[in-house]
Amino acid sequence: MPTLLLRMRAPMMSWGDHSRFTIRDTRREPTKSAVIGILCAALGRPRWEPVDDLTALTMGVRVNQEGLVQCDYHTVMDSIKSSGGKGDTVISQRYYVADADYLVGLEGRDRPFLETLDAALQTPTWQLYFGRKSFIPSCPIHIGIVDEPLLKALEYPIRHKRKALPKLPDRLRRVMEVSDSNDVRQDVPIDWQKRLFGSRCVDTDFLDTHLCISQN
Repeated sequence: MPTLLLRMRAPMMSWGDHSRFTIRDTRREPTKSAVIGILCAALGRPRWEPVDDLTALTMGVRVNQEGLVQCDYHTVMDSIKSSGGKGDTVISQRYYVADADYLVGLEGRDRPFLETLDAALQTPTWQLYFGRKSFIPSCPIHIGIVDEPLLKALEYPIRHKRKALPKLPDRLRRVMEVSDSNDVRQDVPIDWQKRLFGSRCVDTDFLDTHLCISQN
């Protein structure tokens, strides 16, 4: 079964999946809702259109470089209430991941559909960003389609010079979408406008780094 591969790397990224009010969280790897949002932006698909074809894809993530979770404090003063009076000062905490690098795979049976997504990522309709509009990619997202199932596709090689190899960890974390697991994520978009999300199960394991190295 073919798999579409994406590279997600940037100085800052945010992958929230249960943010509430003044606390804007982030996971340590991309959520499915974020990846589907990026694909919708590439396709130029508006928020009111269904995304069933995208949610049907099985997703996996390999963490090439674990990022550092950081927090920004935002202060809003002199806000105006709907009644016309002044609101209280609001302090929000907004988390993000710094200096992370991910390989994302999307597996599906419909190769022509994956080819459509692949083409859209090369010439996106709208700006692509990672959680916030200021968090833009530091390298092209597009990698291409490989004729491998998702599990094997996530062994796609990291290209590193030999002198850089000692900086890599011995193992790379891999997060796979599975049919059943105790780890349940509420990050499958159902209706963007109503902010409705369904759940999926994931499983986390580790890949030996030497399986994913290409020395150039």
